[in-house]
Amino acid sequence: RASAMLRRLCAPRAAGLLRAALPPLAPRVALPARSLSTAVQRVQPSTRPPPPPIELNRSAALLLQMPTEIGPFALNNIRDNIGARRKTRRLGRGVGSGRGRKLGRGQKGLKSRAGNHGLLKSDGGQTKLTKRVPKRGFHKPKKEYCTVYLDDLEEHIRSGRLKVPEERPITVKDFYDAKLITHRQRHSGIELLTTGRNQQGLVTPLRIEAQRATHKAIAQVEDAGGSIETVYYSKLNLRALLKPEKFDERLMPRPSLPPPKEMIQYMREDKRGYLRNLQPGDVVRPHEHPEHVDMSLTRPTEMAPGFNHHTKSLRRLKKEAYATAEAARLEADIASKEE
Repeated sequence: RASAMLRRLCAPRAAGLLRAALPPLAPRVALPARSLSTAVQRVQPSTRPPPPPIELNRSAALLLQMPTEIGPFALNNIRDNIGARRKTRRLGRGVGSGRGRKLGRGQKGLKSRAGNHGLLKSDGGQTKLTKRVPKRGFHKPKKEYCTVYLDDLEEHIRSGRLKVPEERPITVKDFYDAKLITHRQRHSGIELLTTGRNQQGLVTPLRIEAQRATHKAIAQVEDAGGSIETVYYSKLNLRALLKPEKFDERLMPRPSLPPPKEMIQYMREDKRGYLRNLQPGDVVRPHEHPEHVDMSLTRPTEMAPGFNHHTKSLRRLKKEAYATAEAARLEADIASKEE
């Protein structure tokens, strides 16, 4: 016991003497865990950072020698001109502030009230400017159509997204239900074009009704064994065709004829217009007339008596007969006076 106690007391002093006698090592080796033992701890690397390179020390020294004052245009020297910023004056905060009571606006009137005075709304006692000047503006008469490519149509048919009806042609309603088009209120129907993303084209024979179609699209549809016809729909007729549920509580509209500027478009043979074979007295698209329309009244009635389409009207004939009779009477009077 005495030897163990003596060893425990002498161990710290022996370790200090050994540390002072030995030269410093890098990395430093740990001392024995206990005296008179061969157990040594693991060697740990030094936590001191490595000294910086010589080049870095030189650059840091040069950086410290640079001037800190750039000149009068430095960011810390830039200021606004004198008078560029004025302190706002609070209004209506007592007569001592100089802008109290009437706030510098005078007595009652339009300019003493808050808010916008409307320079164009009133012009004294005369008529205001918005009423004196007529309305001017650009009117865009050009109509917009939803483009439908024939290769997209063929792809929708092959994938089963568009079902081809057997008893009637494909209309705008079928394209709308198959999500092939996004029809908006500004659109006047669909327009058929030949190719889009693919170059395959149309192969399936179809009967199509569209509002516009190019010559190449018409030729491609007919080469595939189908037929195409361009039909006019007004805004109201197109809405009734796409959304018939909106007209459950009111009467369905009758099919309307195209305006005069578009009438020639639907009477052309090369455009396959639906009015190209129309004869006088024919009813335009009788299958689209609603049930409440009496088709017998749409047929032309008998012509008025005395009226002939191929010659002049009855009124003009009466005028000519009266003129000839009056001329004969005058000639007879002149002859009687001469005798």
